[in-house]
Amino acid sequence: MRFSTAVTGLTAATVVSAQVGVSGARAPLTSDYTATEVADGTAFNNVSRMALENMQYNIGHRNTTSCTYDNAEQRQEWRTLPAATRKSFTDSITCLMDMPPTHMTAEEAPGYPGVKSRYDEYVATHINYTYNIHDTADFFAWHRTFIHFWEQDLINLCGYTGVLPYWNWALDVEAPQNSPLFSGDAYSLGSNGKYIANRTDIYLYEQSINMPPGTGGGCVYSGPFSNVTINLGPLDLPNEVNVNSSFQYNPRCLKRDINPFFLQTYNTYTNITETMLDNIYIEDFQDIFQGYGSSPFGLHGGGHYTGGGSMMDFHSSPSDPLFFLHHGMVDRVYTIWQNLDIYRRQTAISGTSTLGNSPASAEMTLNDTMPFGFVGPDVRFGDYIDTFGGDLCYRYD
Repeated sequence: MRFSTAVTGLTAATVVSAQVGVSGARAPLTSDYTATEVADGTAFNNVSRMALENMQYNIGHRNTTSCTYDNAEQRQEWRTLPAATRKSFTDSITCLMDMPPTHMTAEEAPGYPGVKSRYDEYVATHINYTYNIHDTADFFAWHRTFIHFWEQDLINLCGYTGVLPYWNWALDVEAPQNSPLFSGDAYSLGSNGKYIANRTDIYLYEQSINMPPGTGGGCVYSGPFSNVTINLGPLDLPNEVNVNSSFQYNPRCLKRDINPFFLQTYNTYTNITETMLDNIYIEDFQDIFQGYGSSPFGLHGGGHYTGGGSMMDFHSSPSDPLFFLHHGMVDRVYTIWQNLDIYRRQTAISGTSTLGNSPASAEMTLNDTMPFGFVGPDVRFGDYIDTFGGDLCYRYD
């Protein structure tokens, strides 16, 4: 049941101080800030601090000692990491790409000819469950768990010395192709794709928009991942040769086509703040976020399409390591949204386990199981709806 929690006459500063630790206080709205504060990130940074204060208060009053606010891992934005940590991160990713599968059995292998590495097991799992983890009740929790498993593999299997970073899209809105993430040096996430000239717009029928060409289009040509081989997909890239079967072996280079159009249209501080503050119910928040509401892409789709190449493939997008930093930001925004009204939102869920409820399926509950195939063990939904739940113990900066 929906309920009204409107409180009138509060300034943004009052809302910040009133919210912390008080279950009856309302979360802020975009209208609590000026248009300039929303556009330049002031509002976003303000509510981010508020969410952390709420989180700290809540964790401090739980009957648990194993994971606390102070000892939780702190995930940071990519460009704030020391150069050595960034290098350790990308080295660990290529380690997973070079490592044989660890979960796929010999009996299963003939059905998954494109799975050649531990990294491919993540891509195959995302392909396998694509229609059960998007536009579903567990979209946020499933991807939260997915990137957590990946982070732990980087650390435990490949010696990564840090925690999973995230990519704050709004910092690169003006020219994402010039972001430090894509500089192509040894401490970046690899370059853009090699530029392909003389391309025209592509009409995307499902979203009813013209997609302009990006700033790359070809293979990543320098830095980490310039020499890696992608084995799975694509299944549904526009104007591309897609594979005939989901797990077909299709070795090729990693392509990118960094496209400012999508970041500038769907992933600005204004987009982020309005999505987060003006959708107080989980069903609205998750729909708008994923592009199933008034926005044809939402924050989720905007980030994917900004990357171009594999990132645009609905099924095999984890083929590009950028996927995991993108979903780190997805998880960060979701975490902030939860903690802005933690008593009402921490365990809020809505929806079924099938995309758009097609085919029709039962409403999900926190006791349902989320499957992870070749990635790791199945988990209980309710254990991973909280960054301090299950075996999770992290927060964002």
